[in-house]
Amino acid sequence: MLWRLEDAVRRALLPVMLGVLVIGLVGIDVGAEVTIVPQSYLETITDDDPNPLPRGLAPGESVPILDVLKELRTPPDGTVQTPAEYEVNDGLLIRWGSFNSLLTAITVAVTTGTDATVWVVVWSASQQSSAESILLGAGADMTQVDFILFDTDTVWIRDYGPRFIDEDGDRAIVDHTYNRPRPNDNELPDHLAGLWNEAQYDIPLVHGGGNFHLFSDGEAFMSELILNENPGLSAQDVEDYYEQYQGLDLTILAPLPSWYDSTQHIDMWMLPVARREVVIGEYDPGDSQAHAVTEEAVTLLQSRGYTVHRTPGWRSGGTHYTYTNSVILNDIVLTCQFENASPQYADEDAEALATFEAAFPGRTIVPVDCSTIIDYSGAIHCIVMHVPEVSAVVFSDGFESGDLSAWD
Repeated sequence: MLWRLEDAVRRALLPVMLGVLVIGLVGIDVGAEVTIVPQSYLETITDDDPNPLPRGLAPGESVPILDVLKELRTPPDGTVQTPAEYEVNDGLLIRWGSFNSLLTAITVAVTTGTDATVWVVVWSASQQSSAESILLGAGADMTQVDFILFDTDTVWIRDYGPRFIDEDGDRAIVDHTYNRPRPNDNELPDHLAGLWNEAQYDIPLVHGGGNFHLFSDGEAFMSELILNENPGLSAQDVEDYYEQYQGLDLTILAPLPSWYDSTQHIDMWMLPVARREVVIGEYDPGDSQAHAVTEEAVTLLQSRGYTVHRTPGWRSGGTHYTYTNSVILNDIVLTCQFENASPQYADEDAEALATFEAAFPGRTIVPVDCSTIIDYSGAIHCIVMHVPEVSAVVFSDGFESGDLSAWD
């Protein structure tokens, strides 16, 4: 495998990932009995690739150049809707190999707290067997776990995985060129389209999927990274592509500076909650550029009628810490915590949990310790990809959480 077998530079620069990852449960119980994996069990789990490539560019990597004529396919010609993550999902895609303790905690929470499926991408039959043993021992409901045999390069499936749309009542895939020179990752959506017999449309953009968020009313947001990685295209060109391929009204916002967040992905400081409701990271005015970017976004969204919740965000020791890189999946919300970081951030963790409890009153909040993975420029949203339930898109009415107070 291209990156798994040899990468002397990477192994010299990135520390071995052996941190302990802990998952807990707080908040309002809506019937989901989420299994908590004991810390002692998580400590026994090892990684197949303990030196993963970071979410950002590794030393020596550069953004691929898109051959538009080769990649371009006709956009969908049916009626297209794109589901929001907070709507009903069939499950999550993950890629096994790195951060296996964290992936185990996520899989157990999803399969015991929801009826959703976790599709686990593995690179060999022996790796599948190992993953099955680990997940079963951790308490996962294996009737809700399916394995996909396909050789990929990295764990960051949010960035290279498929984006799903509804086209005339059928689920379909919109694929982009992954903004990393990691060819096996880039091929996964093509493989899934064939495996699941779903139509695929290749949007002619270099892109990382974490630089994208959308709401069920069709509004979507990205940072200006999308323009930097697609020279020659205007903002209007990109907006037109998202209207054609995904039926979305796209707004392109300023990014955090690359020295502050190497990915410049919007999921590092924004998380949609519900229709016209969002969480946005809050940065100290001393972090002048990060503060300015996020406050401008708050002002814009509030002017459009959004309710805006805030969670802390900051940079320390070369790492960007954020709570918005969390995962909403049907009845549960997996939220970042940094309880094993050094120094510890107990006050920030408590503030973020309180915000999530207020923002998601109809869901079970499941804190997940992201103290180790955050050093690789990502967290739990980066290592999963939502697979929507198509009927949820067709009948989406803003009451996906089960909260009927909106009828009043």
